[in-house]
Amino acid sequence: MAAGKRLKFQGSTLQVSTGTAATKTITDISETDPALVTSVAHGLLLGAVGRIEAVVGMTELNGNLYVVDNPDTDDFELAGVDATGYTPYTSGGTFAPLVFSAFCELTRVDQQDGTTDENEVTTICSTAKEFETGLSDAGTLTLNYNFAPNTGVQAAMRAAKVAGDEIAVRITFPNSGGTIVMIGSVQQSSFSGAVSGVWTGSTTLKLSGEIFVLAA
Repeated sequence: MAAGKRLKFQGSTLQVSTGTAATKTITDISETDPALVTSVAHGLLLGAVGRIEAVVGMTELNGNLYVVDNPDTDDFELAGVDATGYTPYTSGGTFAPLVFSAFCELTRVDQQDGTTDENEVTTICSTAKEFETGLSDAGTLTLNYNFAPNTGVQAAMRAAKVAGDEIAVRITFPNSGGTIVMIGSVQQSSFSGAVSGVWTGSTTLKLSGEIFVLAA
């Protein structure tokens, strides 16, 4: 038998954000890569997602969703956030963690990267066109499921589409396969049905920022 690692779809867990829990008080944020947030007894786990608000000083962080990495008792890192050039933290701030619900109607997941930008850098001395790689595109995430519009996850996705809000999707793989967290906005939803079958649905999210692959 091949020695490569395999991760079964059955046994994996896919969760979608459906609300917001009580906020955590921030007392410090370091100007490091990644940014380190101090929040005494925060209780957050790896892969948690939350929105930072009301920070004084390091205001670059306000209003955005962030993924928790390497949490400790009184601090945690903001995955993918390089704060070395940010304004120094002064005071205040809250971290409002999202509430996740398991998507038990899920039948299939498809993630498709977008095309990375190519910036032309051809000069008078070039002998052929030259390019530098630009920003990457996290692309889209499509979720296929048994359509049940009044369940928590499907209602939350529909509400997010109407409001134009971002939602988070977290996949936890079995056998210590790690966790993936993605953030995006609902781009398209559809449902269909036919005789001798069940109602099925599909939702596509346009992902923004990085796809975070976290260790188990």
